[in-house]
Amino acid sequence: MPDYSVVKSLCEELEVTIAELMDGEKSEEKSVRTYDDEQILDLLRRTQELEKQKNMLYGMILIVLGIALQTLSYAFGGSGFKDFMSGVLLGLSIGEILVEVYVMVKSLVGR
Repeated sequence: MPDYSVVKSLCEELEVTIAELMDGEKSEEKSVRTYDDEQILDLLRRTQELEKQKNMLYGMILIVLGIALQTLSYAFGGSGFKDFMSGVLLGLSIGEILVEVYVMVKSLVGR
């Protein structure tokens, strides 16, 4: 789905209405529309905002998990196996934080 801000100009270029674009077919002369173009554009805008908020939420969850794993990695230590588990948890936490940074930047920039 294209960015909602370009849908109107896309419809003008294609010489169709926004409702026809969303339906995927030309409407008949006598058909009755139950919604107008501004309602559809508002719905598209809200949907894209919710998508950004969802990505931000995923990023925050990854931050919390990364911090939790990093804290847990410091709790381990002492024997060889515990040191190994500590390293694994530390690596996972760093990996999650890097993924989180990617998700947050992607959602802020907007694909």
